[in-house]
Amino acid sequence: MLLILPLLLLALLLRASVTMEAVQASCLLFVRSVMPGLFPYLVLALMLVSRLPEGTPDAAVVLMGWCGGSPTGARLLTQATGMDRARQKRIAVTCATMSPMFLAGTISAWTGSARSGVCVLIAVLSGGLIAGQLSGRGGQRGRLRAPVPLSLGQAVDAAAHTMLLVCGTMALLRVAAALAGEALMPWPRAALAVTTLLEVTCGTEAIAALPLPLALRTALIAGATGFGGTAILLQNRAVLPEGLFSLWEQVLWQLLHGLCSFLLALGLMLL
Repeated sequence: MLLILPLLLLALLLRASVTMEAVQASCLLFVRSVMPGLFPYLVLALMLVSRLPEGTPDAAVVLMGWCGGSPTGARLLTQATGMDRARQKRIAVTCATMSPMFLAGTISAWTGSARSGVCVLIAVLSGGLIAGQLSGRGGQRGRLRAPVPLSLGQAVDAAAHTMLLVCGTMALLRVAAALAGEALMPWPRAALAVTTLLEVTCGTEAIAALPLPLALRTALIAGATGFGGTAILLQNRAVLPEGLFSLWEQVLWQLLHGLCSFLLALGLMLL
């Protein structure tokens, strides 16, 4: 790491224009599309979840996590009352994905097909359910202390910190994706794979423009968004309850989510 960090700093300085353009693009996307919907939603969702009585079905938290998109589900788990580790794992894996608005609306616009967006939405959410159910098997069952319900001020503060995390990871990974894409320009397939791995929105937009059959493009987009990339992994890892997943365990569950999403989307498009 002591060798890698100076090299990364040098790359930022040598390619300052690329860095600034990437950060500007990610911040613009955040301000226009992410924060306006997610911030007020997360404030109210945090207040609501912290007041749900013990025994509330997991589906209530899953639904709120899905509707907000990552890392809403992970953030809500820190306020959910009386949940054991197995239940937390199921919800965390299930909700580690993009928002329904992105999955259906944005992807439909990129592919030019409303059916494609709907298939991605169904496949990614279903893939999350499958991976989530598997992740909770055999987990620890120890009960957690129920947190105190959040006031409006506390919820605003918690949501604001989460928003800063989202913006920061988007900007950082967008820069990494831009620099990697430039370095791998002679190898376009490798550049696309690395870009998607780092920042999924860049990758899915590029996948949507590939000269491939619509069914295959849709399945690849579903697989990419189901996995989520490094940005979503970091966002969720930063706000998940402490010690819930090891890094590699979290990566494996996201990979399973992506694989299930790919297969389901391909099947739906070929029907």
